[in-house]
Amino acid sequence: MVSTMVLPRGVDAPLLVRDATTDDAAAVGEVHAEAWRVAHRDLVDGRWLAKLVEDRRTCWPEVMKTRQYARNTLLVAERGHRVVAFVYFGPHPEGMPDAEIYDLYAHPSVWGTGVAWTLMDAAWDQLREARFRRAKAWTMTGANRARHFYESFGFEQTERRREHDFGDGRPVLEVEYLRATR
Repeated sequence: MVSTMVLPRGVDAPLLVRDATTDDAAAVGEVHAEAWRVAHRDLVDGRWLAKLVEDRRTCWPEVMKTRQYARNTLLVAERGHRVVAFVYFGPHPEGMPDAEIYDLYAHPSVWGTGVAWTLMDAAWDQLREARFRRAKAWTMTGANRARHFYESFGFEQTERRREHDFGDGRPVLEVEYLRATR
């Protein structure tokens, strides 16, 4: 179980990084939705964005009931009893000895404060302890904030690309990032 209190850059209130519980589902959904709404407003058609934002806001209670969730890890960053970021990670779905960062989102109100970095540090410690060789992450090509974050954390873009259709018939291009854990 993770429980780390730190002060991110430029922040006066301590940040608690801990394992998520089912009681956090709504808060995780809110962070996910608001991060999506702001970060992807120029990448996804407005009508579809509204639907995708609402899907992210409401999906976490169901996600937390799945068998896949039980084998993965969801960490939250909490400031003042408010969840402000989360990272969801686990074994790579293709069964490789690698891990995958499935989701990493911070509420826009804490962007640039070091919260995501602190949260990723905690996740990274767990990935190393679990002896994963590498960690992978996918992000949209136009998600420049996410791409910059992964690169600043030591991830390197690979040659792998994939298209992802959110249901509007207009696939977006995603790129893969990779970092060795040691």
